[in-house]
Amino acid sequence: MKSRGMVLMTVLWILAVIAFIAFALAAAVRTEVNAAANSFDSERALFMAKGAAEVVFQKLQNPDAFPDLPVHEESGIYRFEFGSGEVRVQPESDRSRIDLNEASEKVLTAMFDSLGVGEAARNELVDSILDWRDSDDVPRLHGAEVDDYDQVFLSRGRLPYNAPFNSLEEVLLVKHMTPAIYFGHVEFDTAANEYRKVRGLRDIATVRSGSKTVSVNAAPAEILAALPGVSTDLAAGIVAERGRKPFADSKDLVKRIPELNERPALDYLTADSGSPTVLAATATIQPSGTTKTMRLHFKRERVKRILVHEPLIYKEIEVLKFGNWEY
Repeated sequence: MKSRGMVLMTVLWILAVIAFIAFALAAAVRTEVNAAANSFDSERALFMAKGAAEVVFQKLQNPDAFPDLPVHEESGIYRFEFGSGEVRVQPESDRSRIDLNEASEKVLTAMFDSLGVGEAARNELVDSILDWRDSDDVPRLHGAEVDDYDQVFLSRGRLPYNAPFNSLEEVLLVKHMTPAIYFGHVEFDTAANEYRKVRGLRDIATVRSGSKTVSVNAAPAEILAALPGVSTDLAAGIVAERGRKPFADSKDLVKRIPELNERPALDYLTADSGSPTVLAATATIQPSGTTKTMRLHFKRERVKRILVHEPLIYKEIEVLKFGNWEY
């Protein structure tokens, strides 16, 4: 009887070990399957967003393009519905963002503060961006010039360029810039007990507006809150007020938002929204909820179209030219 009991206990232990291994393998397989599914959904969202943005770009050039396409326009936003999700494409103006080529030291400081960058890193980034833009090789107090970039050969591609930024991605080359600051990152919110996306520099900046001001009628609340003297609550109030009626000019802005009267933000705000030069496409995959946003940048140019050669008669028209993708 004793030996039978020992055999039974051994069998039970073996079964328990096998069950544990089976559960562990099942959990590992589920994790791998979910990871593969998320990766697939992310790639699918990327191509859906890119395809929808290209279609809208064609329709802006020729409103009669793709007449049978299942796209709905609501308040200037184009919506594509698919069996696996949807894509929303919204035309945007570069005037709705902070231009890194035009921003003053005060604006750059407020902008990095709004992104949660620490004081030391903020000072380094502000001075390094200003050193990148200026034409000399004399570094600012916290900045970086040619001797700070560890370059062996000083060719035409030396850093910094001592010139305005040609593209937003070029900011990644600036001394002290990090992927987390540029792209944003995900962090765990203990109060809400959930993960949240922290926006990055590329979500609020541009290098193409050519203006020191930001459109008060077009900029999202988080960009308004990145300007000097604008709190989160004040930015939300501005967005709510313009939702009732766009601001006509700076006088109208101060009249309806009197809190701005003595604040430095007035120097960096304009009522001019500018013409759209960006198509922001956001794809959402169901049921996973995976999202992906891409931006198609384009340029507006005035060209002459000849109507008659003799005598020469022409008219000026606006054409849209593809610029680049921002991932």
